[in-house]
Amino acid sequence: MLSRDEYLKLPLEERLIKLDPEQHERAERLFEELITVDLHTHMFGSLDFHFDYELVRQTGITCCFEAVPGIPEDFEDSIELLGKYLYHVSKEPGLVLATSAGDIRRAKEERRQAFMFQLEPQTVGERLELVDVAYGMGARMMLLTFNTRNYVGDGCAERTDSGLSYFGIALVEKLNELGILIDLSHCGIQTTLDAIKHSKAPVLCNHTGARALYPRCKRLKTDDELKALADKGGVVGVSAIPNQLSGNPEQGIEDVLNHVDYIVKLIGIDHVAIGTDIVFHDQVAAHRSMAKSKPFDLERLGITLAADYMYGIESPLEWKNIIRGLVARGYSDEEIAKIVGGNALRIIEEVVG
Repeated sequence: MLSRDEYLKLPLEERLIKLDPEQHERAERLFEELITVDLHTHMFGSLDFHFDYELVRQTGITCCFEAVPGIPEDFEDSIELLGKYLYHVSKEPGLVLATSAGDIRRAKEERRQAFMFQLEPQTVGERLELVDVAYGMGARMMLLTFNTRNYVGDGCAERTDSGLSYFGIALVEKLNELGILIDLSHCGIQTTLDAIKHSKAPVLCNHTGARALYPRCKRLKTDDELKALADKGGVVGVSAIPNQLSGNPEQGIEDVLNHVDYIVKLIGIDHVAIGTDIVFHDQVAAHRSMAKSKPFDLERLGITLAADYMYGIESPLEWKNIIRGLVARGYSDEEIAKIVGGNALRIIEEVVG
């Protein structure tokens, strides 16, 4: 098995899933023609602020739904960071800020790339009026809890599983009113189910997977959560985070595809999307650095850092491997179109506009 450094020294072509000539031509055509949406990206980095437009351009992704990290309850910090992100998007002719599904479609027609923005975690504290500010700044998605408990409810790594608070219900109603997507990826089971119940609009778990395939990891969603989300018309974005989808010492694109397969069979092709949550830098090294912080307590999350990287999807530059993998596994063009962008575009249009 190659080390991460050895792996990244391989030419990109050698890191792609091997296909026969006909499959290769089909995969290349689909990647060129389809609207692709990654529902959870960190193109600006997840720890230190860093943006390289050339790298983003090379990914070929039509729309990146970028997560704006922040300290829980520190709204000023997260909005300041969002402002920096908006500035960098605005100064690149090849990028466009998207606040609707129509913006994404226009970006594809103009051969540009779109950015949408999510607050991860939500940082409004108990002040609902701050949601209006976030919306005015361009945020179109909000994560309700981040692993631990906040004013909204319990996270997936919390000792208890109490569900939404009264404020949490009010926040869900506010997000519905404005047309902001609700993300439940880091929420506890009951908080997830409560949010699905109280939301008038479909919701997302935009970077997760199926807990049935890796029961140890609390960041993954149970079958009951996935079914409830689908019944509401929601969408599950399958992630590509190392050590979240599997506990094996060697992990990669096949793990991502395994979770896609499982969730498609469980809740149907219309509810599965992609939300990679991957970065250009060494994500496992970053997780090791963050492991001492309670929100990132790996033991509480049920995560072991068994693998050093994800072969075939270690970098957003390998995003086309998702399409190549779906081709290799026998998905039709229509099914692939839904998974890599169509389902995400549908829920964006339905909730945001």
